Amino acid sequence: MTIVNPKMIKSAGRVLQVLEYFNRDRQTATMSDFSRDLGYPLSSASELLHCLVRLGYLDYDARARLYSPTTKVALLGAWVQPELFRHGNLLSMMDEVSQRTGELVALSRVIGLSVQYIHSIAATNPVCLRIPDGHRTSLLHSAHGRLFLSTYPEMRVRQLVSRINSEEPDPGKHVRWEDLQPELFKIRQINHCVSLDSVAPGSGMVAVLLRSQNDGTPLALGVGGVSTVVQKNADDYLDIMYRAAANHGLAMMVAAPHKPRLVSVR
Repeated sequence: MTIVNPKMIKSAGRVLQVLEYFNRDRQTATMSDFSRDLGYPLSSASELLHCLVRLGYLDYDARARLYSPTTKVALLGAWVQPELFRHGNLLSMMDEVSQRTGELVALSRVIGLSVQYIHSIAATNPVCLRIPDGHRTSLLHSAHGRLFLSTYPEMRVRQLVSRINSEEPDPGKHVRWEDLQPELFKIRQINHCVSLDSVAPGSGMVAVLLRSQNDGTPLALGVGGVSTVVQKNADDYLDIMYRAAANHGLAMMVAAPHKPRLVSVR
């Protein structure tokens, strides 16, 4: 049995945090930025950043004392789903949705009992909602999570609800199957989910399912904002997501259990 050094695990996690630190609205950062925002000691931040520069993942402007990601970072993992990421279909589609709504746009997948947001674009309106890439939330408490649950057989959903409830220390966050069942039934009929005030008070999200072109695994795409605004504009946001998907050659999915089907864009 191989024993992994905990320090190696910690270092690997920090490397990924640094690479994820750069997003749409942050293309450069100082060592102090990393130390402050990620909670690293300055000595640790300096050693890690210099190592990533030597490996070719970061550029360093000595005059401005700024670090920035190289194209090597952009190519990491592009081979996993080349139809979506290497050729830019999905990211371009998300950019279009962002430009047309001004709201937070988030893409997610399922990992275990959680929804993980794998890419997001912060809102450009004055409220400026955002979700950090890599952030996780429960399958039971988000529009994305309930969309994914709607694709599962009833028995599996019952098991997941029981397990998630058993691991949730706050009884106020427990979900009863009797309450969830009719909601999942409705999602399967309308092929989207609107969630209000579930992830954070005052915020909402309308989400749809996308088919991964690589292996058919569903991804969830959502537009989020102030709950009253999302509730009022949900139909418009849905139309924008459907049209953007059509413009970029992507397919939506019907949230039917067992065998999700493609649905034509409207």
